[in-house]
Amino acid sequence: MVKDNIRLSGWQSWSKCGSSPLIKLLANRFSPFGNDTDTAVADNQIFHKPPVTGWCSWYAFGWNISGEKILTQAKWIVGHRKEAPLEHVLIDDGWACWGDWLSPARAKFPCGMKSVAQEIKNLGLRPGLWLAPFLVHPKSVLAKQHPEYLAKDKKEKFVDGLAFHRLFSPIKRWILDIQKQEARAYVEKVLKVVIEEWGFELLKLDFLYAQHFNPEYDSSQMPDSLLGEFLDSIKNMYPQIYTIACGCPLKPAIGKVEAMRISADIIIPQLRNIPFINHWLHSQRLCQLKINLEQRFSTRVFWNLDSDVFVCDKSTGLTKKQVYELLRLIKKAQGLKFLGDDLTKLSKEQIDSFIIPLFKD
Repeated sequence: MVKDNIRLSGWQSWSKCGSSPLIKLLANRFSPFGNDTDTAVADNQIFHKPPVTGWCSWYAFGWNISGEKILTQAKWIVGHRKEAPLEHVLIDDGWACWGDWLSPARAKFPCGMKSVAQEIKNLGLRPGLWLAPFLVHPKSVLAKQHPEYLAKDKKEKFVDGLAFHRLFSPIKRWILDIQKQEARAYVEKVLKVVIEEWGFELLKLDFLYAQHFNPEYDSSQMPDSLLGEFLDSIKNMYPQIYTIACGCPLKPAIGKVEAMRISADIIIPQLRNIPFINHWLHSQRLCQLKINLEQRFSTRVFWNLDSDVFVCDKSTGLTKKQVYELLRLIKKAQGLKFLGDDLTKLSKEQIDSFIIPLFKD
C-alpha cells in the first residue's frame, strides 16, 4: 500500500504559510532549528475523534472572566440549541495565574473550578479548560517556591517564553523545563486534578512551542520528543479527553491530539471597539487564515482542523462581507466550530444570518 506524504507548511500552529520573510519578527512562528517546512506520512493507523462544537470565553471577555459570566453563556446555549447546537463551554485564559493552575482566581471563581465544571454538566454541556502547561508567571507561587523547575540560559537567567511571541511586550512568562522530573511531575499532577477531580472533558493546550526555545537544545530532537511524550501521556492516560493543540509545532503532535489550530487567533479581544486598528489587524488575520487553510487542509488526516472561533459582532472591526468569508472558511475546514462573541448580545439578525448557516450542513 502506497502512503501519501503530507506537506507540513509552517512550523507551528500560528506560522504563516506561503511566506519566508527575511526578517523574522515573531520568532516563535519559526523553528529555532531552521526546519520550518517538513513532510509526514499519512498513516491509516492514525485515529482522532470527530470535530466538536462549543463556545470559548477568550474572544468575548479576554482575561475579564468569572464563573458567573461563564454560566450566563452556558444558559444561553441551552436556550438556543436549535439555532446554535453547541456541546462545549471552554474557559480560556484568565482563570488562574500561569503556573499556579491548582489555585484558581478565587475572586473570579469563588466556588472553585470543580463547581463551575459541574454546573456546566448539569446544564447538559461539556466543560473545557485552557492551559499553557509550559509557561510560568514570574510572580507565581510556583516560580518563587520552585525556581529549579525553570529553564535558564548560559548566564543562569530564566528564559522568557513570550520574548519570542510579542514585540516590545512587558509581559514575561518563564519556560517550565519538563526535562526535569520534578517539573514534569507537577504538570502531571495538574492534569490529574483538572481531569479527575474537577471533571473537565476538553483541554485547550496553548503555547506548546515553549520547550523548543530552551537554550539548552541545539536541535529539535529533544524538544520534539518531550512534546510528543507529553501529548501521548494525555492521550493514553485520559483517552476520553478532547485535546486542542495551539501554538504547537506540527510534526511532534501528529497522532497525539484531536484538533490542531491552523492559524493565529482570528481576533484580539483587547482590540474590540478600537476602530481602524481592529479592522486592519483582523483583516490581516482573516487573509492569513485563508492561505493557511489552503495549505494545511491535507493535514486533516492527522487531526481535526481548528480554524479558530466564529465572530460576527461589529466590535471586531470585520465587515459583513468579511464575516461571511470567515463563516465560509470555517465550514470549508470541516473541523471545529466554536463561537467567540458574547452570545447574550447577538441579535436575531445575526443569529439568522450567520449562526444558523454556520451549523447547517
